[in-house]
Amino acid sequence: MSIIIKNLEKSYDVVVLKGINLEVPQGQILGIIGKSGAGKSTLLRCLNGLEEPSAGNIMINDQPFTGIPDKDRRRIQQKIGNVFQSFNLLSRLTALENVMFPLKLLKQDPQASRKKALKMLHLVGLKGKENDYPSQLSGGQSQRVAIARALISDVSFLLCDEFTSALDIETSLEILELLRDLNKRLGITIILITHDMAIVREICDEVCVLDKGQIVEKNDITSILLYPQNAVTKSLIRNLINKDLPHHLQEKLMKKPTPNSAALFRLFFSSQTAGDPIISSIVKKYDVPINILFGNLDHIRETAFGCLIIAIPYEVSKIDAIVNDLAIRDVSSEILGYLPQKGCFT
Repeated sequence: MSIIIKNLEKSYDVVVLKGINLEVPQGQILGIIGKSGAGKSTLLRCLNGLEEPSAGNIMINDQPFTGIPDKDRRRIQQKIGNVFQSFNLLSRLTALENVMFPLKLLKQDPQASRKKALKMLHLVGLKGKENDYPSQLSGGQSQRVAIARALISDVSFLLCDEFTSALDIETSLEILELLRDLNKRLGITIILITHDMAIVREICDEVCVLDKGQIVEKNDITSILLYPQNAVTKSLIRNLINKDLPHHLQEKLMKKPTPNSAALFRLFFSSQTAGDPIISSIVKKYDVPINILFGNLDHIRETAFGCLIIAIPYEVSKIDAIVNDLAIRDVSSEILGYLPQKGCFT
């Protein structure tokens, strides 16, 4: 199911969304990210029909989804599944009955619905949990039930709003793996609303960055993480990386350089550049000491890349030249802050 959004706006007392233009091809996994209040959830509510845009239009599979009678909108909504942070399971119904519930509302045959719901529970890895009640399920299992319920109506478009924020990291990764598998098996289009870059890098094909109700950047996941263009995107990525900075460095990190300070760089090496002697070349070419503080291998979905945190004595002319040199070598670089040279090179 493809989605086309043109000049979408939504206002209450203030403008929440302005000039949203977006295309999501069939089968794509798109992440919509942004800080709190950016308009992410409002955009999702426009996409699932819970909110009527103030202006603009949405096309789903070449069919208008805005400005149409309620009867026609409900018909399209049946092909849109929703997964939320709170699982919204009915406590008095079993897992199987929860999954069957949308089909019951559509007054479909109970036996056929039961058979279909069993198949869907098995698909999301809950064979043997059919008769368990929500109180007997873990958070991850409850979210799997919610996903099965969202898919039971043969949806081709799945909306997920902060759907892992109530789960621990291990369980979140399991749910992401499940969604990726369902995307490949069923060809469903998935849109994720989140503020967590760790979630985005695990599953998304493309990323759309919202700020103050507008799209400020959109690109494939690799370009977004390695070569972010907008300050908001860089800030979100920095928060992801800063979680990995040793605590003693975070305490000393300064926003502005001082005399005898060192620039703290984060370098991303793609798989194509990871084997090049880039650090030694920079040392020789610019006659500067470089201290590698720490590094690690990471990944963007299935693609591995290297990350290094290095310190370089702050000299404006040399720093600017080094940044340009790294860009030519296809190495993404960003200055995270500044540290006193004492302790970095002694």
